[in-house]
Amino acid sequence: MSRPASVQHLDLCRLAAEIASDEAPLNAGEQYEALVLVSGRAFLRTGEGEAEIELEPGQILLGTSAVPELRYSSDSELWSVLVPESILREACSECGWLQLAECVRFNRSPCSRDELDHLITLLRLVASEGASGAVRAQLFMHYAHAIANKLLFTLQRNQPTSQICGQVRLFERLERHIEARIKQDISVEQLAQFAGLSQRSLYQVFKDQARMSPRSYIRRKKLEHVYATLMDPAVRVASVTAVALDYGFTHLGRFAELYKSSFGVLPSESLKARPPGK
Repeated sequence: MSRPASVQHLDLCRLAAEIASDEAPLNAGEQYEALVLVSGRAFLRTGEGEAEIELEPGQILLGTSAVPELRYSSDSELWSVLVPESILREACSECGWLQLAECVRFNRSPCSRDELDHLITLLRLVASEGASGAVRAQLFMHYAHAIANKLLFTLQRNQPTSQICGQVRLFERLERHIEARIKQDISVEQLAQFAGLSQRSLYQVFKDQARMSPRSYIRRKKLEHVYATLMDPAVRVASVTAVALDYGFTHLGRFAELYKSSFGVLPSESLKARPPGK
């Protein structure tokens, strides 16, 4: 679905306008929107032809009102917080984490459940105070700064979507590289050299994009190829052992365990269950 199932709103820009008659009016200027995913899933489309990025509860998007296209799961809950540029810029200057001129940002790793609960508690408090109509300029400034700093603290590992898109493209190159050499012994060292990364950075790419280590990803892909080979009636198979060895599985007992844990059957059962050839 294109819209979240539930959205809570907190418009600090509107509150700033309502207190403009006080002695110290606030110039709201441009507004920024923070989208806080509370539950469910959201899918961020970063550009034409680019893969979507899946966001989890505890992840936050922060940018101008021109937020990129998002899709949501049917159980998604969201907070939308509009923050005056002047407030956010002051918080950015204090933290030194974010340049407002750059593109939409979000925290690469979701914040913890406790951090998310604390943030939501603060947003609910300020929303309730704002609805009461009793917020004065000085109190509003405290609230607005608290929210801006809380958002930036949660986004302390923030990353431009352009960098994320670059990571997606790099991972796609790595996928093609692995696929082209699927029967070979592909080492982490060789993959890191191909990608021009340290092994630590390579592990981070696979953690972000595949949620597993490079070794686990390569092993999974090899198992998928073995499964496809055993199940394809158009492929002549001498034996399960021959196929396993062809894809680099030399410990046959361990191979059978991995295969069954992945597909729910033993490799020999897959071979027996293959459809008859044409």
